[in-house]
Amino acid sequence: MKPSWFPDWSGEQVVIIGSGPSAQEQPIHLIKGRARVIAINNSWRLAPWADALYACDQAWWQTGAGDEFDGLKISRSEHPGVQKVELARDDSGAWLNEMVFHRPGIIGAGAGSGFQALNLAVQFGARRIALVGLDCRVDQGLHWHGAHGGQLSNPTCVTAALWTKYLDDAAPALEARGVEVVNCSPVSALTAYRHAELADVLARELA
Repeated sequence: MKPSWFPDWSGEQVVIIGSGPSAQEQPIHLIKGRARVIAINNSWRLAPWADALYACDQAWWQTGAGDEFDGLKISRSEHPGVQKVELARDDSGAWLNEMVFHRPGIIGAGAGSGFQALNLAVQFGARRIALVGLDCRVDQGLHWHGAHGGQLSNPTCVTAALWTKYLDDAAPALEARGVEVVNCSPVSALTAYRHAELADVLARELA
């Protein structure tokens, strides 16, 4: 059974906005009113009108960085005003780094918020998803907003490689489910998804 707070985005296009440096170079303003949006971490500030904000890190929520966001807030961590999802585990108890389709509110881990937000978008009913700012690399900068400060962690080459692996590995399962994923980051390390300009993706949706 789906959690009561789950939105129904069946048949709608979804754009996931990650924190990679390329995100700030994209025409984010074109998305408003043309697709559902899940923003990751601080990227809600690029799209304050986003439908949902996802951040897996409890420490990020504790800084108050998402308090001003008015839409649906989601995390795998406990925080007031934030809807909670669970990360799936395999038979050995380790995190399951695969897409979970048939257990609403339980999602694959995939080493980070990008994978988890993608899994959520599919559970919400999306069949066409555009990835923005999921660069999955750190050699061109950590985030579009610079490094996290304080006690917050920042990505490394190791974590970026894990993001790339798990997201690319998920492509066959997504395709088999009839989900089209388009990569709109021109510098992304991901190789399993078709690249396209965000403006072209949105124009096609309206055609």
